[in-house]
Amino acid sequence: MPYSKRSDAGVHHHNHTSLPAAFAAGSVSAIRGLSGNSVLVENTCGKWVRREAAKYAELRRQYRVLQRLPRSLAPAPVFLNRHWLYVEWVEGQVAESWPPADVLARTLSQLHHQPLFGWRIVLLPLLQHYWQNASPSRRTARWLAQLKKCQHHREPAPIRLAPLHMDIHPGNIVHCGDRIRLIDWEYAGDGDVGLELTTLAIDESPQFSACVAFYARHMHLNEVTLRQQIRRWLPWVNLLMASWYEYRWQETQSSEFIQLADQAWCRLKNT
Repeated sequence: MPYSKRSDAGVHHHNHTSLPAAFAAGSVSAIRGLSGNSVLVENTCGKWVRREAAKYAELRRQYRVLQRLPRSLAPAPVFLNRHWLYVEWVEGQVAESWPPADVLARTLSQLHHQPLFGWRIVLLPLLQHYWQNASPSRRTARWLAQLKKCQHHREPAPIRLAPLHMDIHPGNIVHCGDRIRLIDWEYAGDGDVGLELTTLAIDESPQFSACVAFYARHMHLNEVTLRQQIRRWLPWVNLLMASWYEYRWQETQSSEFIQLADQAWCRLKNT
């Protein structure tokens, strides 16, 4: 999936009710992804990703995130109104597998050295929301027990607060020459760096251990302490992933999400 370099021509950094002429016509095609809320808009003026959300506040938050981040990390926000957020289409190759451990660690370090966004990621309200809105037939005693366990125990105390992406996987990584950029920032917020690293551990990449070592050096963190923190976060992140897949299955009835949820429950059983 190719993406395009930033162009500041015609960039709108404030809200509009109607679309600028550059976005009003052209072809629209779906972009593959689990969220299913993005399309590619293409015409003679250029290419953009158009993102939708149930609430305007979610689009506005994504816009603020992209405004604050350097273009070396993230695409530029182009236009926002109450219906859509238009984002630059980044030229490059979407990853089919994880990038080299040192490249990923360096990119994470660059992100985690940015100023805080201003809002915290708190997992318990998300877990409760996904439980309440999942299919009743899938709300098992085991799931409820895991949720109550999280309600009883507080989230791990942060070892370092930083702006987080919270959805890093190969499909959200674009190779741009000798560097990578991250796309799909809809879940971004401030949180513990250990939480971000744990979301990468879920994929069980063979490069993960090396990435943690490189990252600890970049961030001047004790590697043993960081690995211990990842282990503390692992049950939380496994439950978060399983709950999100259950929630998405109830929304879409796509069997893909049931399969992913079942895999996540298996991982949770082993943590």
